Amino acid sequence: MFTMITPENLRDLVEEYDIQFEGPTPSRKWPDRYRHLFQVIRDISANRYDEYVKRTDIDQKTMNKQTSRVRKVIDIAIRFRRNISSYEDTWRDAIETTIMGFLKEEVVCQSCGREIWDSEYKAHPLDKREREELERKSQKRSRCNCPPHNQSVIWIDDDSDDELGEPIFQTVIGERVSHVPEDDLDSYGIPMKPDRVLGLSRTTKVRESIEACVVNLVHAPVEGNDMIYPFLILEAKREKNPPGFRAIEAQTAFAIRRFLRIQEDLHTSCQSHLDPLVWFFAYQGDEWRLYAAIINYKKTRIFHLWHGIVESEDGILQLLQIIEFIATWGRDVYRPQIRRCLAGLPNPYKRSPSFDESVRSQLWPLKSRTRSFSIPLLSSMQEEILEAPTGNGQTQNDQSYVQQGFHDASSNSFLRWSLCRDLSKSWALNSSIRHSDIVMFSFRVFEVPNTEKELKELILSLENDQNAQTAIFHLLSLMEDNPYTFVLKRGDIPKMEKCWTGANTPSSYESCMENPSEIVRILVFFRSCCQSNDWQLNREMYCIIWSPTAARIFGSHFSKDVTQGFEESGFQRKLVSDVIQSFQQLRSLSGKCSVAYALGGICYILQPYQDLSYEGSLVHWRSPQEGGLPTPMIEKLSSLFNSAAGGDIVQLRQYQGRSLLGVTQGQQPYNTPTRLSQVANNLRQHKAVMAIKPDFWPQECPRFCLFVLLEQDFDDEDILRDLLHDTIRTRTFLPVYKGGIGDQPSWTVDDENLLKDWKQYFSEENMLKF
Repeated sequence: MFTMITPENLRDLVEEYDIQFEGPTPSRKWPDRYRHLFQVIRDISANRYDEYVKRTDIDQKTMNKQTSRVRKVIDIAIRFRRNISSYEDTWRDAIETTIMGFLKEEVVCQSCGREIWDSEYKAHPLDKREREELERKSQKRSRCNCPPHNQSVIWIDDDSDDELGEPIFQTVIGERVSHVPEDDLDSYGIPMKPDRVLGLSRTTKVRESIEACVVNLVHAPVEGNDMIYPFLILEAKREKNPPGFRAIEAQTAFAIRRFLRIQEDLHTSCQSHLDPLVWFFAYQGDEWRLYAAIINYKKTRIFHLWHGIVESEDGILQLLQIIEFIATWGRDVYRPQIRRCLAGLPNPYKRSPSFDESVRSQLWPLKSRTRSFSIPLLSSMQEEILEAPTGNGQTQNDQSYVQQGFHDASSNSFLRWSLCRDLSKSWALNSSIRHSDIVMFSFRVFEVPNTEKELKELILSLENDQNAQTAIFHLLSLMEDNPYTFVLKRGDIPKMEKCWTGANTPSSYESCMENPSEIVRILVFFRSCCQSNDWQLNREMYCIIWSPTAARIFGSHFSKDVTQGFEESGFQRKLVSDVIQSFQQLRSLSGKCSVAYALGGICYILQPYQDLSYEGSLVHWRSPQEGGLPTPMIEKLSSLFNSAAGGDIVQLRQYQGRSLLGVTQGQQPYNTPTRLSQVANNLRQHKAVMAIKPDFWPQECPRFCLFVLLEQDFDDEDILRDLLHDTIRTRTFLPVYKGGIGDQPSWTVDDENLLKDWKQYFSEENMLKF
């Protein structure tokens, strides 16, 4: 029978495994490699609130934010102290969330790419080269000035620091930590479930490095969670009859040692520099202590660096400044070291997945993280990738495509279910209902500058946007001799837009177009997604165009020959018709396809056939993998459209039209490849599916979205109630994919309770009123 270890035996094991809590240590005894970090904590401990608020070297915005946080924590502590009937767990959670919530924030604005917060105390690496690299990055950083709750999100795959698009930190609450395997301590009953643990998120680049690693390493020691290389622990004890800080230290000792060991194992397996370090907060009542743990050969040394009282202005100010400092260390020192170590591990050649492998892997249901229930697998996506059948080249009138099978959905009554207005309900902010047939169709055009001055202004405006800079170089390669672009007249582009969006009024591009007969080259690609703030389904068509003059100037700037031919072919009229028909192939996909495409992050490039004697369509949709392009290239190119760093310079180069349309399932256009619609085959038998918000989406987005797949009789409370109940009962849950990788959000008891409340509310007579 499993029993917890006694306090006496636990202390003996701590001593046996050479885990030493060294207490408050004079600075002369600090280890040299960590002295510069520990000294900052010592400096912060001398700060006083009354002196802080009088300082003039801190900008007012930062000052107001910090003092507001100080008052908030103190108010919480005092309020719960006065309310003796309050549950201690409640006020502990309120204080911890307020204090540690800073570490859950994204460090980079997802709209402008600039810094969201700036710490007064910044950590610096000891290594000279790492320090110089950080200084170069710091010089390029600037503060974000976006308005609060900005919902314009850049859809990108990654950036040079892998910070955009996904939070870099992840917090886990109350989960078990695995022991060092060779210690064989599982049966001893040693406490291994810290209250809170903070580590690194498994972002796209980190995930790729880990998957390619052939060394047998443990990256995620917290069981049932994707968080990797934890570096901070928080452990608390009750104020009433507390066991004392010695007991908290002993209880957390082996978890600290475990986290240090996986850092050390990574360090010894690669050729990159890493100084293993774990921070540890312990508190009981209103008294907090900070420790820092290191490895010295096989010995674990844990130093007591600070203590403070959260009901005092001095104590809480110091605590908040310490947490900000640790955040800068985690971002600018620890995380880059971990990434360099992972990149330096033995990494054999790893081929990119083929398109059919990528498609087969899409839309696997979410696996439970912490619960014992199993979620039945949906059938995998169809493997067969069929080419478009040959035909007789039949063409159709362009205008016949504009409104056929679609209707305006901007006033559709079903939209009332998308966002709940009853914010008093705990589940209301985290639930949404969308219909698969209501889709936003966007058509976007980006025009390469025609003058050297405009090109230089564009490139200069993008210097702080790594993804957009990369997109420029991708564009350069695409402008060279390649099979991905084709020639059209500028006046053909408004026809394409009207076909896609169904708009009959002149578009912004058409209104500004000066020479409709001018010949241009064009790159067309398609991507599907859900809006990350409200789950709205999007089908997006992108066009990048350039004239002969733009090609010459672009090539001259980069010393490349990009002067491809701009001559019209004898098939030009048919080419325009085939392009419009190819738009209809994706436009006429069913609502179920909308969900499959959006959650799967599916994208295509419109590629011309090289053999102009081909009797069928002159163009066809191909996945990036089929076309020999990496999937991230599409994300990079789309980031060029979304670059907020480019400001007005970028906005002046692009045009956008959009329409919210209701999709009516009808006959597919002529020559539609079967594979385009087969993506949704695994949803054919379902009436609804539940999507779960990925961790890198904004906080304001609802946690769950029920996508209704019925084609008729769906806007009814009783039917929606049954669909919700069945979807939760059968666990028909789907993750969101990005860059070919499915985000697997952690599953918590709160999620289970949220779904239970949502389902219960739909079972009562007081149905949602919008």
